[in-house]
Amino acid sequence: MLSHITDWLEQVLIGFSRATCYVFYLVPFRLQKFRKQYPNVQILASGVTKARKMKADSPVQYELEWVTSRRGMLILTESYLFCGDWEILLDTVSEAVLLSLTGGYVLKISTLAGDSYQFGLNKNLAWETQSVLPLTTQQGSIAYSTQSLILRAIVLMGILWYLYQGILTASLAKILLALIASALIGVPLLLRIFQKLQQNS
Repeated sequence: MLSHITDWLEQVLIGFSRATCYVFYLVPFRLQKFRKQYPNVQILASGVTKARKMKADSPVQYELEWVTSRRGMLILTESYLFCGDWEILLDTVSEAVLLSLTGGYVLKISTLAGDSYQFGLNKNLAWETQSVLPLTTQQGSIAYSTQSLILRAIVLMGILWYLYQGILTASLAKILLALIASALIGVPLLLRIFQKLQQNS
């Protein structure tokens, strides 16, 4: 029963996240712009991403540095990975690891020049089925840094206070906003708790 609930919550989260990102990041416009800029290049996989250039072997975890990470599209072609003005030639990639997580992926790229990148992506099988970028696929999980846990606790308390104010004033708009915000923060945490319970049982 617990696994059915976890699977259902994961699918809802994936669908909501994908739809929200598709609209918020103007995906069709960005892809059209890319095709005009590179008319003879075939797109093999693409997705909305949060991206960071970082030290080698940095752990994959929720931390404050993701707040200032690059937001945009990650596009894979036959020769390059494009993310804004980052153009990573595939021939220079020394290691590529695709961590499959609840609701998405983290693509870790290391280059021969010693650069390391982490790209947070929504679920899209095109990343797993493409063949130009040799990937090591792993099941993974994202740890929470102490700062991230403190920040989430503060935000959650603020949302609960906002919900309480909405209930007191009978403001439907406040109540709906608070419920949506609490779901965006709470559902991923609940999924992690359910998965831990599943592993321990």
